[in-house]
Amino acid sequence: MKLFTIPGTCALSVHIVLEWIGTPYELDVMARGDNTSAAYLAINPSGQVPALGLEDGKVLTEAAAILTYLADLYPEADLANGSSDSYARYELIQLLSILTGEVHVAFKPFFAPQRFLGDEAQFLHLKDQAFETLKPLLARLDERLGAARWILNDRRSVADAYLYVLLRWVDYAPYGIKAFPDLARFRLLMEDDPAVQAALRAQGMNPVGAGA
Repeated sequence: MKLFTIPGTCALSVHIVLEWIGTPYELDVMARGDNTSAAYLAINPSGQVPALGLEDGKVLTEAAAILTYLADLYPEADLANGSSDSYARYELIQLLSILTGEVHVAFKPFFAPQRFLGDEAQFLHLKDQAFETLKPLLARLDERLGAARWILNDRRSVADAYLYVLLRWVDYAPYGIKAFPDLARFRLLMEDDPAVQAALRAQGMNPVGAGA
């Protein structure tokens, strides 16, 4: 398998999961802008990351799909929330949908305001609105996690890797990660994980620690 990634993106979640699984893989760490090259667009026409090249030549895209695929392909890693129970599998898909379709999407006006407005003078206001939209979403995740070690039924799953990536971005918000004490604790625990540390090193990234 070969993972295509850009540092700072949600592709880090797939990288962490590959490290948790312990299977051999190749890594292509691209600079921003390389994802619009003809070579990469031939791999993933959307130009987005992650993309995972499979051994049979197929390419899988979209983090939620890739994470679910890896959890199913390597059941021995136990990253699918006990997927022998069909409800537990749907529960995992439900949480991934919240993380990718609500929380991640809420960050987009901050990272790419030009996609939403043509007036640069309004960008700061739009970013502030994005953070206000995020606040209740993060509060619900903080409440859901509580004193547990892992976000889903207190057992490690691929959802934890995606949640960690999202929490790396919270420091951009004016309220910072410390507004969500259980999520802040989770982020620190994740950064103590050798697999997370290995993925960060390979992508030239640093832990974010306690944050603001």
